[in-house]
Amino acid sequence: MKNRLSNYEKYIYTLMDLIIFDLVLIFNYIYIFGSLETFLDTKYGMLFLFIMFAWLVAALLVESIADNRRIKTWKALWDFFRSYLFNLLLTLSFIALLNISYSREYLLSSYFIFFFLGAISRIIARKYVKAYRKKGFNFRKIVVVGINDFSQEFVREITARKDYGYRFMGYFDLDEPEDDEKLNGSFDFVDNIYSFLLENRIDEVYISMPTRTSFHIKALTKFCHLNFIKVNFLNETIHALSNRSVYLNVDYNGLTPIVSLAREPLEVTTNRFMKRTFDLVFSGLVCLLIFPFLVPIVGLLIKLESKGPVFFKQTRSGINYSPFGCYKFRTMSVNMDSDKKQATVGDSRITRVGAFLRKTSIDELPQFFNVLIGDMSVVGPRPHMIEHTRMYSKLIKPFVVRHWVKPGITGLAQAKGYRGETKEVQQMLDRVKMDVFYIQHWSFALDTRIVWRTILNMITFQKQGF
Repeated sequence: MKNRLSNYEKYIYTLMDLIIFDLVLIFNYIYIFGSLETFLDTKYGMLFLFIMFAWLVAALLVESIADNRRIKTWKALWDFFRSYLFNLLLTLSFIALLNISYSREYLLSSYFIFFFLGAISRIIARKYVKAYRKKGFNFRKIVVVGINDFSQEFVREITARKDYGYRFMGYFDLDEPEDDEKLNGSFDFVDNIYSFLLENRIDEVYISMPTRTSFHIKALTKFCHLNFIKVNFLNETIHALSNRSVYLNVDYNGLTPIVSLAREPLEVTTNRFMKRTFDLVFSGLVCLLIFPFLVPIVGLLIKLESKGPVFFKQTRSGINYSPFGCYKFRTMSVNMDSDKKQATVGDSRITRVGAFLRKTSIDELPQFFNVLIGDMSVVGPRPHMIEHTRMYSKLIKPFVVRHWVKPGITGLAQAKGYRGETKEVQQMLDRVKMDVFYIQHWSFALDTRIVWRTILNMITFQKQGF
């Protein structure tokens, strides 16, 4: 097996965690009990040794994804979180079986401190490795077999991310490419690949060839396996679907791989129940704690500046395109185009109070009433006016996916800073991509991160739009 840093990442992280955990347990003991003299001679010394043993067991048994260079940092943290929970369960079981009493303050504070220090150390370590690779170190050499549009797009994407640490060595194919000038890299015929792989110590091969070339694919795959070279496949159908923001799942029927459209997380009843519970609790707290003093103040300011109602109700498209009345604080003077014409920068219809409400997103707060009655969710794709929904459904194919779930007061696109006027279709397409990603990767943790990020954006005004 070739020596790579990635082969040892799991063990490096495990050792780093052990050292941090040791220091936390020792210094916390000194802080709580005042001395370390009797540490190893007491029941806490036995607990210390067991926790260290349990962490090794947990870290080695948990399947690691740390060596995946393309995975995002927050996903890589799952290795640590799962090991942490496994270790905690083993430790609690150990204490229960031996029926030994320990200081709750010591146990809780030790695990609490280690959780944050361990997670932070993982993030720092991973960022350091990415920066190290970005400078040209710890790279993997790769070649691509098969020249076509999606294999070339793959090369452009993977070489653009220097922090992944890939070094592209060239293409191989049965036929000479039509336009060498447009080729991003050198080219050679597939029959010459075997000596090239060994002479250049290639780490990974990416195959993107049609099924008619199965003889070459089988021979190359066997050769790579015998020489410890990782083989990956780039599939045209999967590539086409992924470009349409479709999340795929790989399953097996015996030894036969089956690629299918993945089930959306919010299709699961438990997940929908969890999300609805969060909606009711969060919106209920907002209505009980914030609205009693906010609504009278905002309502008075709106009334003093312009005639008309305090609240504005606009028909928008919800889940499954069902129309509903979306509530907002009124930010414009009363006009006939409110259900058709989108607000723009410098719009004369927007009042001075309305401009402030829009800038701080306070105008959206009445939508918590929509959440309580079930028309909306706290987090989800932002609802659009009926007219805009019709228009963008024709221009952007994945737009329909946004209506598989309830619309939200905020969403992933808004947390990333996208809101306000959309002058170009590309701007809406960028938002739609984020909305589709949210639907396909929903989790309660993602919802909480979006809510927190939205609150920070409101406070610091770090967002697009007006």
